Amino acid sequence: MKMIRSAVAIATLSLMAGCANLQGQPQTPGPDVEQLLNNQTQALTAALEQQCLGYEDQTQAITTLSAQVEELQGQVQGLRNKPRPAKVECPKVNPASPIGDKMVLGEVERVFVQESGMAFETRVDTGAESSSIDAQNITLFERDGKQWVRFDVSNREGDKAGAKTVEARVVRIAQIKKGAADGMQDRPVILARLKLGNYVAETELNLNDRSHLDYPLLLGRKFIKDIAVVDVSRKHVQAPSEPKGTK
Repeated sequence: MKMIRSAVAIATLSLMAGCANLQGQPQTPGPDVEQLLNNQTQALTAALEQQCLGYEDQTQAITTLSAQVEELQGQVQGLRNKPRPAKVECPKVNPASPIGDKMVLGEVERVFVQESGMAFETRVDTGAESSSIDAQNITLFERDGKQWVRFDVSNREGDKAGAKTVEARVVRIAQIKKGAADGMQDRPVILARLKLGNYVAETELNLNDRSHLDYPLLLGRKFIKDIAVVDVSRKHVQAPSEPKGTK
């Protein structure tokens, strides 16, 4: 700003010197000339100040932009130097079923027992080791030097309700723990042929009074093992297993 005022003063003095030379001798400027010089001085000062202000604004803008460019360059360099994330390999999909060719059983299935000629609503219980069938009037006897058993099997279903007497050879006597108070209980065990869906197999059944339970037949782990998995959220996954003519 001081430079602007000095320039204006020099320009004013030059104008005054020019006027003196034109007259041939120094003269003191009159009121009109002095006012004119003052007006011109103010106008010139304003013009120079405006130009300088514009220059200062441009300089400030350039300085700000330069700082922003430097900041962006620093960010870009930081991104270049940032290590890339490790490539994640997705596991390969195995098209094979995790259960292979095993059957899926619900918590309740319908099972046909050949020895009784009946199909029963059956509880599938992975918590039980052996399978059991509801048997009443259990009587042990001997036949041809072998131990046999006679028992009644009840059909609890509607118009089919009734009982059938079954005889089978005893393969062993199992000791089953009923509870802390009751101790051990002896149960005759027979071999029975069971049909579940399209699967037919011979398995051991222990004879027990299950009249107080909801299901007359229980399938345990010995029957399920290696051939099926259990989905406890479902029932009757397998098709009804009664052979033709038994319904």
